[in-house]
Amino acid sequence: MKDKRRLSTDHSVQAYSMEMLDINRLRVFRAVVANGSVQGAARHLGYTPSTISQHITALQRETGLVLFEKAGRGIVPTPTGRLLAAESEEVMGSLSRLTGMVDDLRAGHAGSLDIASFSSAAQAWLPGVVRRLREEFPGLVIDLALNEWADRDTRPAPDIDVWVEDVDSEPRENPGQCRQVLAEEAYVCIVPADHALAGRGEIGLVDLAGETWVRDDRVATMCSRIIGRAATAAGVEPNYVARSDDHHTAMAFVAAGVGVVVLPRLAALSAPAGTVTLELHEPTPRRRIVALTRDSSEGRPAVQRALALLAEVARGVDEQRAA
Repeated sequence: MKDKRRLSTDHSVQAYSMEMLDINRLRVFRAVVANGSVQGAARHLGYTPSTISQHITALQRETGLVLFEKAGRGIVPTPTGRLLAAESEEVMGSLSRLTGMVDDLRAGHAGSLDIASFSSAAQAWLPGVVRRLREEFPGLVIDLALNEWADRDTRPAPDIDVWVEDVDSEPRENPGQCRQVLAEEAYVCIVPADHALAGRGEIGLVDLAGETWVRDDRVATMCSRIIGRAATAAGVEPNYVARSDDHHTAMAFVAAGVGVVVLPRLAALSAPAGTVTLELHEPTPRRRIVALTRDSSEGRPAVQRALALLAEVARGVDEQRAA
């Protein structure tokens, strides 16, 4: 008999999980889904396959849901099971953060602060911010993650998420998070030191027509879309001859004479020897840097201080632009 219950895609599943479900059984269920088998989950959790099966049977009984069905000699999650696994992600992330906070308090720490950031801000801004936070909150444990990977939208939201937006697009909705604009910054062009344009100081995008280009991403990202739109406006079709997963490697390619690269100014701060950074105009690509703060974290003193420090360091971008 098919299960006629439906799991909504709103937070009702999460609320139901917290109030009605056994958390350990939910963790076992998610392990079976992630491993693709009872045996795999048993191996990773240190349980016997029989114990795993008992947990799954009990979870199905207490929810009234059919979570798995037979497939050959094994089992696979039903559509309902897959939805429960996906919708429980935030609940389990919140539980993990709560467990971490309890561990910190037990160890005498003053709590933890999760910050996610794109790599250039993580390198240029966050070391100074973290140092000052540690001076003012000696017991604070700070966890930093990069948010540029494809699974960003599937991870639990951090306390503070330093992110970028296209200045020419409407900001996307971020339920459960407050948004604070930190700065806007221009893109610049980095060329080899012996390049014919190196002594110009400032160039138009049209001057890059016919050049070989290097890209700092291998799949289309917001950065490459911003650059592509500006190049199209200037009548230039970038001739990409090399791509990498990060701006450091892209700039190393430039230093080796492979081509030129267009990057946000913040990323260009770490341009290597053997390169020259040029201002861009007609048009100047731009991006906006924002801090997204989880609603449940906004009132914490360490979070408020971190936001103030980020705003302070970000003002340097605007002052640099004004100069």
